[in-house]
Amino acid sequence: MDLNYIVGKDTACLRKLDELGCDLDSLFFISKDLFSIVDDLGLNSKQASEFFFRIKNAYDSSQGKQVDPDLALYENSRANPSRLSIENKSTGKTFFFRLVSQQPKTDKSSALFRCETCEDEQQLRRNDIKSHVTTKHMG
Repeated sequence: MDLNYIVGKDTACLRKLDELGCDLDSLFFISKDLFSIVDDLGLNSKQASEFFFRIKNAYDSSQGKQVDPDLALYENSRANPSRLSIENKSTGKTFFFRLVSQQPKTDKSSALFRCETCEDEQQLRRNDIKSHVTTKHMG
């Protein structure tokens, strides 16, 4: 596994990590204490995500940023998902699309996603994802 896996093939995020001088080993180094705590608490992946999310909110609050204490990592279905998937029923292949990072909050139809299978920077609206799969991946 490499940084592409960590960032979900988000090239903008990968470039930013490179600018910051972060590699896989440095991310492991700064994360190992948190991972040990998660293991000691016996948290599963979803619980660990929520735990980290709350730590980040507490940190942001301590830095003077506005944080909604009722905000949850896994919100209801009205929230924009961070990842979408489409399955080709005939082949069983699943295609994943990740929410483009650093975009302002928007409604579901305007949110931009990036295909995890493609290596390009193309950004797709939610309504265009099915068309993308049929034209680019089922030809």
